[in-house]
Amino acid sequence: MIRRPGSRSRRRLTSRRRVVAGLAGAATTLLAAPALAQFSFSFGGGGDKPSAPTLDLNKIFDMFGAMTLGEEDEILIGKQLYGKLIDRNGGAYRNRRVQSATQRFAEDLLKTSGRSTLPWEITVLNDNTINAWVLPGGKIAVNKGLLRYAEDEAELAAVISHEIGHAELAHGLAMMKTERFNAGFSEVAKGALAAAMKDTSGLNNDIVDLMGGVIGNMVQTGYSREYEDEADKHILKVFAKTGHDPAKAGDFFQTLLEVTPPNSEGTTSLFSTHPGTKERIDNIHAAARDMASPEKPPHPGEFATIKRTFPTRKRFRRDGGGGTFTTSSAAAK
Repeated sequence: MIRRPGSRSRRRLTSRRRVVAGLAGAATTLLAAPALAQFSFSFGGGGDKPSAPTLDLNKIFDMFGAMTLGEEDEILIGKQLYGKLIDRNGGAYRNRRVQSATQRFAEDLLKTSGRSTLPWEITVLNDNTINAWVLPGGKIAVNKGLLRYAEDEAELAAVISHEIGHAELAHGLAMMKTERFNAGFSEVAKGALAAAMKDTSGLNNDIVDLMGGVIGNMVQTGYSREYEDEADKHILKVFAKTGHDPAKAGDFFQTLLEVTPPNSEGTTSLFSTHPGTKERIDNIHAAARDMASPEKPPHPGEFATIKRTFPTRKRFRRDGGGGTFTTSSAAAK
């Protein structure tokens, strides 16, 4: 026989459910982080109101550090957060031709991965900012705003290969064990995570939901400089297998320098302030110097299909001479 809880127990249960639901909701709303912004660290408190008991700032960091996280955890994170992050960034772009062409374009790039068990996926987002990102588990997104500035197939391939590198090298899980990731949580969220992680040695749905906002912010605004450099190097590893032109592997990063205001301090998954991005371009070109260039680019048909919907913005299209940009503009789609 099932015993019904008394009124006091029911009130406690209802109150607890409301608190958990509220914390989960607060975490997921953070998934709408701006594409060109630095991490926003919130620790709660303020005003004359008494603050909640302070938690050890390293507590959650220690918990993540003690966890043995693996591929199953990456897949769980990607599966649970991919749709939510897509919805909070304009949704999938509603053009089947563009989505299909982008998926076919990415096929050879994804086949270079040594992690064939990841459920790789790529989606074009209805977002005009120039960015792309990847969640743990191989869930990639490319903004339609980025497609407008990719001049040729090697530039788009470099962007996708860079994001593949983050997932290939499990940068998401590694970042979850850093103090930087820990600092992204408010004190309230830390308390909720501590409670959720009390009786488990790994991730579960509740924990992923509570981490969703910080993970979304991380993948959109960029990883550590070390991991961004590793993802840049991965571009050339992919190009060596697919036949894309290594001499153009750093060109899209140069485009980002041209279209981003010089004094910008924001970061994206592909851009890390002007000095940082300039160094990355130099490093990519230096590494590509001794690599052979292909006679014919792969998949020109798929890229042409994408360009029919998103022709390269004329204002920033390189001319045929010294690599400068013209000044006329193109209408947005």
